[in-house]
Amino acid sequence: MDKTERQFSIALLLPLPLILSSICTCTLLLLLTLTCTATTHADTDALLLTFKSALINPNANDALSDWGTSTSVCTWHGVTCPENEDRVTSLNLSRSGLTGSISPTIGDLLSLEILDLSSNSLSGLIPRELGMLTNLKVLLLYSNSLSGLIPPELGLLQNLYTLRIGDNLLYGEIPPTLGNCTSLETLGLSYCRLNGTIPPQLGNLRQLKLLTLQNNSLSGPIPDQLAQCTQIQVISLNDNMLEGELPSFIGEFSALKTLNLANNFLKGEIPTDIGNLTSLNHLYLFGNQLTGNIPYELNQLSQLQILDASSNNLSGPMNISPDHLISLEFLVMSSNFLQGEIPKDFCSSNSSLRNLFLAGNALTGTINGLLSCTSLQSIDLSNNSLTGSIPHAIDQLTELVNLALHNNSLTGPIPHQIGNLTNLEILSLYHNHLIDSIPIEIGKLKRLALLFLYENQMSGIIPAELTNCTSLQEVDFFGNHFNGTIPDQIGNLKNLIVLQLRQNDLSGPIPPSLGYCNSLQQLALADNSLTGSLPDTFGFLTELNLITLYNNSLAGALPRSLLGLKNLSIINLSRNKFSGTIEPLTGSDLLTVFDLTNNSFSGRIPLELFKSRNLTRIRLGHNQLTGPIPSQVGLLHQLVSLDISDNRLTGEMPLSLSNCKGLMHLLLNGNRLSGNIPSWVFRDLVSLGELDLSSNNFSGEIPKEIGNCSALIKLSLYNNMLTGPIPVEIRKLTLLNVLNLQKNKLSGPVPPEIQQCKKLYELRLSENLLTGPIPSELGSLTELQVILDLSYNDLSGQIPDTLGNLVKLERLNLSFNQLQGALPDSLARLTSLHRLNLSSNLLQGEIPLALSSFPQNSFSGNNLCGIPVGPCSDPPVSEGKHLSKAEVAGIIVVIVLVSAIVCVALMYIMARIWSNWREVSVSISDCEESNSNSKTWVGNGDKIQASKYRKIGSASTRVGSSEEKHSWGSDTSVLQMKNDAAC
Repeated sequence: MDKTERQFSIALLLPLPLILSSICTCTLLLLLTLTCTATTHADTDALLLTFKSALINPNANDALSDWGTSTSVCTWHGVTCPENEDRVTSLNLSRSGLTGSISPTIGDLLSLEILDLSSNSLSGLIPRELGMLTNLKVLLLYSNSLSGLIPPELGLLQNLYTLRIGDNLLYGEIPPTLGNCTSLETLGLSYCRLNGTIPPQLGNLRQLKLLTLQNNSLSGPIPDQLAQCTQIQVISLNDNMLEGELPSFIGEFSALKTLNLANNFLKGEIPTDIGNLTSLNHLYLFGNQLTGNIPYELNQLSQLQILDASSNNLSGPMNISPDHLISLEFLVMSSNFLQGEIPKDFCSSNSSLRNLFLAGNALTGTINGLLSCTSLQSIDLSNNSLTGSIPHAIDQLTELVNLALHNNSLTGPIPHQIGNLTNLEILSLYHNHLIDSIPIEIGKLKRLALLFLYENQMSGIIPAELTNCTSLQEVDFFGNHFNGTIPDQIGNLKNLIVLQLRQNDLSGPIPPSLGYCNSLQQLALADNSLTGSLPDTFGFLTELNLITLYNNSLAGALPRSLLGLKNLSIINLSRNKFSGTIEPLTGSDLLTVFDLTNNSFSGRIPLELFKSRNLTRIRLGHNQLTGPIPSQVGLLHQLVSLDISDNRLTGEMPLSLSNCKGLMHLLLNGNRLSGNIPSWVFRDLVSLGELDLSSNNFSGEIPKEIGNCSALIKLSLYNNMLTGPIPVEIRKLTLLNVLNLQKNKLSGPVPPEIQQCKKLYELRLSENLLTGPIPSELGSLTELQVILDLSYNDLSGQIPDTLGNLVKLERLNLSFNQLQGALPDSLARLTSLHRLNLSSNLLQGEIPLALSSFPQNSFSGNNLCGIPVGPCSDPPVSEGKHLSKAEVAGIIVVIVLVSAIVCVALMYIMARIWSNWREVSVSISDCEESNSNSKTWVGNGDKIQASKYRKIGSASTRVGSSEEKHSWGSDTSVLQMKNDAAC
């Protein structure tokens, strides 16, 4: 096949889908025509009765009660025939309460020109047989519950000029065949579930005057083909997902009166051609992504009554001039980025402007330019950057009903001329810098319903004249400096629904007349200096659902009349001086928040409290409540927070509490609870984020099921009698911020697995019986900030270098352990540390210079040197390695044994010496006896012997004499010496 033949073949193939489509359409038309011919002469009565039979319980419907009687079909309800003819040309059953489906036989009423089944409860599909009604001009099926696709056969109705099938459950795309209904003037497909794009074929509807496709899920751009619908008067494409820019051809629709493109994803600038729409009455562009300045050409729309371009990204100055837009009544430009000041003389004397909404922009300057807009009824300039004061001439706006200037930077007092705005119903001035007191002229505003002055710097008393504003429904003075008492006449405000006086300097008692504000639903008097007791008249506030009186000095018992407040939902009386029982507050079954912390309530927790099955928060901490925790607490399946800490509660944790599966905060600390910590706490309450059981009498081990509570952020079990090891399952608490186990009897090592709790910023394990070394893995807890406290244990070994990684740590306490070795240099990296205690260990060596700023007692009880302890010197010979307790004990035993052996040896030696001494004494005695006998036997021999002895003595001093030699060597002398030696 040559090139020419291929091109010819391609040319034949390209229109093939179009040819097939045309063939199918012709075939469909032929079939429909044959069907129409076959049913043209059908019995009209039978067709209508078949239609009736498709309805649900049709005989119970009064609208069809006369159908099927012997009278002529043309006399039946809703049926219209031409005069003197039996042809049905109109069937109007609108608002007839019909249910059921539309029978396909409706397509056999070939003469039908008008079919109106709107505003019923019909369901099912739209019959495709409607396409056979070629004479049909009006088809109204809107406001039903019809579902399915829009039948493309409706495109066969070329005489149709009104098609309204919106407000149904239709889905799918808009059939392009509707572009064949060239007589259409009204096309209404709004409030369905349609998707896809707007078919370009709708541009064929040259007679179209009204196009409503709003509240669907249509996407894509606005098709350019719609430019051919030059007679269009209403375009409503709002609340879809349309994209792209605003088409400039819109400016060619000279007959256009309403253009609604709100709440889509349109972007780009507003085309200047829009200024050509001189017939335009309503322009809605809000809720898109439009940018750029407001085109000045909008001021050419002299017929414009409503302009709403809010919630876009428009910027630049306010280019809208009510002087030119003389018909403009609503100007809404809120939530954009408009800048600059409000022009002086913004309005002229003939301005029709009634409502001005410029909230949420960046406007500056004063509001004085609005004083010329004397027709204004509503002004909302909130959430801008306006300055200056509220002008005294504000009373020129005599028609003003709503004035909202909140969230600006207005200063000065509220002018007393505000009292001349007698039509005023809403006055919202909150979150400014207003000062001084409320003018007494405010009492003239008899229609005032809402008065919002909160978050200013106002002071003075609340004037009694305010109670003349008997239409007041909401009063909010939160966050000012109002002082004095609440006016005694407050009870005059019978329509008051909300009274918010929180965070002021009010004092004195709550006036009893407040109980006569019978419509009051919310009462907030917290954060003041109110005194006295609650009036008995509070029992009349039967509509009250919220009462917050916290942070006052209210005292006394609660009045029994409060039991009549059956609608109470939120109660917060915390931080007062109330006493007695809490039972009067338990009359409502609708409670969701119950907060009485920091009072002096006593007695048991009343069982009536647990009738409110929707309770989410119970806070009764810091009171004097006694008895056990009621088992009925397990009925509160919605409970999120339970705080009954710091009371005098006794007994064990009730098993029923395990039913509160959604519990996130459980605070039972500071009571007298006992028993083991039940394992079900960690098995069933897996949503817990905070658990505080500290300062009780719990005993036993920490359950291993603790690892199930992976959402725990704070776990505090300190000051109990817990024993056993710290469970390694604690590693599963990866969200844990605070772990406090101090003041127990926990033993064993610090588990290295704790390193997996990467988010810990407070770790307290002190005053236990923990042993072994400090795990080096603690150095990986780099989020530790508040404290690492391992003091008062029996930890040994060296301080691990890895602790230097805890650069955020502010307090480190390792005191009163058996730690040894030198201080690691890595501690110098702890630059955030401002408290350090390493005292009473066995540490030695020099203190790193980076730690020298800490006081001496941080290092006492060790063998450390350097600043601040003292200078380091060469260690003496006797100094050596510090011995462990076991080594010291061994040495002591050896010393005792050696000492005992030495003592025994000494005693033995002394005994031997004493024995020898006794023998010597006996010998001497014998010698003396011999001498004595000798003297007796010799007689005068003593003298001879003595003489000889002296000779011997003298001989010892003489040298060299022969006589001496002779005498030293004589037998007598020698014998005498022997005897002396022997004795």
